[in-house]
Amino acid sequence: MNKSINEWMIIRKIVGERKQDLKRLRDLSAVDSRVIDSYGDKVKESINTAKYDVKVLDRRIVEMQNADLAIESAIKQSNATTKIDLAVDVDFLLSPVE
Repeated sequence: MNKSINEWMIIRKIVGERKQDLKRLRDLSAVDSRVIDSYGDKVKESINTAKYDVKVLDRRIVEMQNADLAIESAIKQSNATTKIDLAVDVDFLLSPVE
């Protein structure tokens, strides 16, 4: 997909936010836990029901991490080859004060 560097930077940010959302979903609500306590009969029951397939969530997170890596690598590669011409004398700016 051909997009500008700015567009890819925004997409990378959105993918990062979505990845964090999915990680929180995986960590907090992938399993619905319910505990039943009864003091009179001393019945203690714990029920765990998966709300989401953790493997599917994990696969999506890995896909997003791989996309993030590809986007970041492409942006850095582009930045490494793109020259910017500015009217700034760097040698003067970085020279010691006399």
